[in-house]
Amino acid sequence: MDYKLLKELISYTEEYQAKNASHKIEDFTIWLNAKLFDNKTASATKHDELLIAFKLLHVNKSLKKETKNVLSESKVSSIDEYSFLLHLDYQESFRKMELVELHNLEAPTGIEIIKRLLKNKLIEEFPDQEDRRAKRVKITKSGSLELQNVKPKIDSIFSTFTEPLSLNEKVQISGVLDKLIHLKAGDNE
Repeated sequence: MDYKLLKELISYTEEYQAKNASHKIEDFTIWLNAKLFDNKTASATKHDELLIAFKLLHVNKSLKKETKNVLSESKVSSIDEYSFLLHLDYQESFRKMELVELHNLEAPTGIEIIKRLLKNKLIEEFPDQEDRRAKRVKITKSGSLELQNVKPKIDSIFSTFTEPLSLNEKVQISGVLDKLIHLKAGDNE
Protein backbone atom coordinates (compact mmCIF):
# COMPACT_ATOMS: atom_id res chain seq x y z
CA MET A 1 0.00 0.00 0.00
CA ASP A 2 1.25 3.46 -0.92
CA TYR A 3 1.28 5.93 2.02
CA LYS A 4 2.58 8.91 0.05
CA LEU A 5 -0.57 11.00 0.72
CA LEU A 6 -0.57 10.13 4.44
CA LYS A 7 3.12 11.04 4.74
CA GLU A 8 2.46 14.37 3.02
CA LEU A 9 -0.45 15.05 5.39
CA ILE A 10 1.75 14.25 8.41
CA SER A 11 4.39 16.63 7.08
CA TYR A 12 1.81 19.41 6.74
CA THR A 13 0.48 18.65 10.23
CA GLU A 14 3.97 18.92 11.73
CA GLU A 15 4.58 22.22 9.93
CA TYR A 16 1.23 23.58 11.12
CA GLN A 17 1.80 22.57 14.76
CA ALA A 18 5.27 24.14 14.77
CA LYS A 19 3.82 27.52 13.79
CA ASN A 20 0.35 27.52 15.39
CA ALA A 21 -0.97 27.11 18.93
CA SER A 22 -4.47 26.03 17.90
CA HIS A 23 -5.25 22.33 17.80
CA LYS A 24 -8.65 22.71 16.12
CA ILE A 25 -9.12 20.76 12.92
CA GLU A 26 -11.02 23.75 11.50
CA ASP A 27 -8.00 26.02 11.99
CA PHE A 28 -5.71 23.39 10.45
CA THR A 29 -8.06 23.06 7.46
CA ILE A 30 -8.04 26.81 6.87
CA TRP A 31 -4.25 26.95 7.23
CA LEU A 32 -3.81 24.02 4.82
CA ASN A 33 -6.16 25.61 2.32
CA ALA A 34 -4.19 28.86 2.48
CA LYS A 35 -0.90 26.94 2.19
CA LEU A 36 -1.97 25.00 -0.88
CA PHE A 37 -3.91 27.75 -2.61
CA ASP A 38 -1.95 30.89 -1.82
CA ASN A 39 -1.53 33.95 -4.02
CA LYS A 40 0.22 31.86 -6.68
CA THR A 41 -3.04 30.25 -7.74
CA ALA A 42 -5.55 33.00 -6.99
CA SER A 43 -5.02 36.69 -6.61
CA ALA A 44 -7.78 38.61 -4.87
CA THR A 45 -8.47 42.02 -6.27
CA LYS A 46 -9.72 45.02 -4.33
CA HIS A 47 -13.09 44.30 -5.94
CA ASP A 48 -13.11 40.76 -4.45
CA GLU A 49 -12.27 42.12 -0.98
CA LEU A 50 -15.02 44.73 -1.27
CA LEU A 51 -17.50 42.02 -2.26
CA ILE A 52 -16.57 39.90 0.76
CA ALA A 53 -17.04 42.86 3.09
CA PHE A 54 -20.33 43.77 1.42
CA LYS A 55 -21.60 40.20 1.71
CA LEU A 56 -20.70 40.03 5.41
CA LEU A 57 -22.55 43.31 6.01
CA HIS A 58 -25.52 42.02 4.04
CA VAL A 59 -25.69 38.83 6.12
CA ASN A 60 -25.45 40.90 9.31
CA LYS A 61 -28.29 43.19 8.23
CA SER A 62 -30.48 40.27 7.18
CA LEU A 63 -30.06 38.53 10.53
CA LYS A 64 -30.66 41.77 12.44
CA LYS A 65 -33.86 42.39 10.48
CA GLU A 66 -35.19 38.89 11.16
CA THR A 67 -34.31 38.97 14.86
CA LYS A 68 -35.80 42.46 15.21
CA ASN A 69 -39.22 41.03 14.29
CA VAL A 70 -38.96 38.41 17.04
CA LEU A 71 -37.61 40.87 19.60
CA SER A 72 -40.36 43.41 18.89
CA GLU A 73 -42.65 41.18 20.97
CA SER A 74 -40.17 41.04 23.86
CA LYS A 75 -38.61 43.17 26.60
CA VAL A 76 -35.32 42.55 24.76
CA SER A 77 -34.98 45.25 22.12
CA SER A 78 -31.84 44.29 20.18
CA ILE A 79 -29.66 41.35 19.24
CA ASP A 80 -26.92 42.85 21.42
CA GLU A 81 -29.24 42.85 24.45
CA TYR A 82 -30.14 39.25 23.64
CA SER A 83 -26.46 38.32 23.40
CA PHE A 84 -25.69 40.05 26.73
CA LEU A 85 -28.46 38.02 28.40
CA LEU A 86 -27.29 34.83 26.74
CA HIS A 87 -23.74 35.29 28.02
CA LEU A 88 -24.99 36.18 31.50
CA ASP A 89 -27.13 33.04 31.48
CA TYR A 90 -24.03 30.91 30.84
CA GLN A 91 -21.83 32.57 33.44
CA GLU A 92 -22.76 33.77 36.92
CA SER A 93 -21.69 37.37 36.33
CA PHE A 94 -19.41 39.70 34.37
CA ARG A 95 -17.83 43.03 35.08
CA LYS A 96 -19.68 45.55 32.98
CA MET A 97 -16.69 46.33 30.78
CA GLU A 98 -15.86 42.62 30.34
CA LEU A 99 -19.31 42.14 28.87
CA VAL A 100 -18.97 45.19 26.64
CA GLU A 101 -15.53 44.11 25.36
CA LEU A 102 -16.73 40.55 24.80
CA HIS A 103 -19.24 41.97 22.34
CA ASN A 104 -16.69 44.21 20.61
CA LEU A 105 -18.68 47.34 21.38
CA GLU A 106 -17.59 50.87 22.19
CA ALA A 107 -17.95 51.57 25.94
CA PRO A 108 -20.81 54.11 25.63
CA THR A 109 -22.84 51.76 23.42
CA GLY A 110 -22.28 48.80 25.73
CA ILE A 111 -23.14 50.80 28.83
CA GLU A 112 -26.39 51.97 27.18
CA ILE A 113 -27.33 48.34 26.53
CA ILE A 114 -26.61 47.50 30.16
CA LYS A 115 -28.71 50.48 31.31
CA ARG A 116 -31.68 49.28 29.23
CA LEU A 117 -31.37 45.77 30.62
CA LEU A 118 -31.17 47.17 34.18
CA LYS A 119 -34.18 49.43 33.56
CA ASN A 120 -36.22 46.44 32.34
CA LYS A 121 -35.03 44.43 35.38
CA LEU A 122 -33.55 41.74 33.15
CA ILE A 123 -30.18 42.08 34.88
CA GLU A 124 -28.98 43.48 38.20
CA GLU A 125 -25.71 45.07 39.19
CA PHE A 126 -23.62 44.67 42.30
CA PRO A 127 -20.13 45.68 43.48
CA ASP A 128 -17.14 43.67 42.33
CA GLN A 129 -15.45 42.05 45.34
CA GLU A 130 -11.97 42.26 43.78
CA ASP A 131 -12.19 45.83 42.48
CA ARG A 132 -14.45 48.18 44.44
CA ARG A 133 -14.45 50.67 41.54
CA ALA A 134 -16.00 48.12 39.18
CA LYS A 135 -19.57 46.86 39.01
CA ARG A 136 -20.66 43.40 38.04
CA VAL A 137 -23.92 42.40 36.40
CA LYS A 138 -25.89 39.17 36.47
CA ILE A 139 -29.11 37.97 34.93
CA THR A 140 -32.29 38.14 37.03
CA LYS A 141 -35.08 35.57 37.18
CA SER A 142 -37.11 37.90 34.98
CA GLY A 143 -34.19 38.03 32.53
CA SER A 144 -33.90 34.23 32.50
CA LEU A 145 -37.62 33.88 31.80
CA GLU A 146 -37.45 36.43 29.00
CA LEU A 147 -34.46 34.61 27.54
CA GLN A 148 -36.31 31.27 27.70
CA ASN A 149 -39.20 32.81 25.75
CA VAL A 150 -37.05 34.43 23.08
CA LYS A 151 -34.24 31.89 22.65
CA PRO A 152 -36.19 29.21 20.72
CA LYS A 153 -37.36 31.82 18.20
CA ILE A 154 -33.87 33.26 17.72
CA ASP A 155 -32.37 29.76 17.50
CA SER A 156 -34.91 28.96 14.79
CA ILE A 157 -33.85 32.02 12.78
CA PHE A 158 -30.18 31.04 13.00
CA SER A 159 -30.91 27.38 12.17
CA THR A 160 -33.01 28.33 9.16
CA PHE A 161 -30.27 30.71 8.04
CA THR A 162 -27.56 28.03 8.01
CA GLU A 163 -29.82 25.15 6.95
CA PRO A 164 -28.74 25.22 3.27
CA LEU A 165 -25.09 24.66 4.29
CA SER A 166 -23.56 21.22 4.64
CA LEU A 167 -21.70 20.38 7.85
CA ASN A 168 -18.42 20.81 5.98
CA GLU A 169 -19.45 24.27 4.76
CA LYS A 170 -20.51 25.27 8.29
CA VAL A 171 -17.13 24.19 9.67
CA GLN A 172 -15.29 26.04 6.89
CA ILE A 173 -17.18 29.30 7.27
CA SER A 174 -16.90 29.17 11.05
CA GLY A 175 -13.15 28.66 10.77
CA VAL A 176 -12.73 31.47 8.25
CA LEU A 177 -14.77 33.86 10.40
CA ASP A 178 -12.75 32.85 13.49
CA LYS A 179 -9.58 33.66 11.58
CA LEU A 180 -10.88 37.10 10.60
CA ILE A 181 -12.02 37.81 14.15
CA HIS A 182 -8.69 36.74 15.66
CA LEU A 183 -6.66 38.70 13.13
CA LYS A 184 -8.71 41.85 13.78
CA ALA A 185 -8.23 41.36 17.51
CA GLY A 186 -4.47 41.04 17.00
CA ASP A 187 -4.42 37.37 17.98
CA ASN A 188 -2.40 35.59 15.27
CA GLU A 189 -2.73 32.01 16.50
